Amino acid sequence: MKKELVLQSVQNSVSSIFSKEDVINLINSVEGGGRKITPYDIGRAIDKAVDWIENNERDVLDLDSAEFQISYNNQLECTNVPINVEEIRQALENIFCDFAEDEEEDEVSGSEFVPVEENEL
Repeated sequence: MKKELVLQSVQNSVSSIFSKEDVINLINSVEGGGRKITPYDIGRAIDKAVDWIENNERDVLDLDSAEFQISYNNQLECTNVPINVEEIRQALENIFCDFAEDEEEDEVSGSEFVPVEENEL
C-alpha cells in the first residue's frame, strides 16, 4: 500500500485511541520506498569496479604465486596466476557503499557486514 493511500484512509476514518494527527505524523515520519537504484547507477558502479581492477592489477593478481612451465621448444608458459579475491571484495564493498542507505545511529552499532558464502547463493 502506498503512503498516500494510507494517509488518505487515516484522514477519512473514525478516530480511535490515537488521534488522527498522531497517526498521520507517524506515517509521515516513515520513509517511502527508499532510494531507487537505476540502470545508470549500476553501470556507473560497474565502470568504477573495472577501472579499479585495471589500475590495480598488481593488487588483484597474486604474482608471487604465479606458476610457470617449460613447454615444447623450451618456451616458458605461465600456467596459473591466482586472483586476490579479498582485494576485489574490498574494492566492491567500497564502490557499492555509495548505494547503502543511512541507518539510525543505534542500529549501526549492532550491525556489521556479513559476507555471503558461495553456498548461500
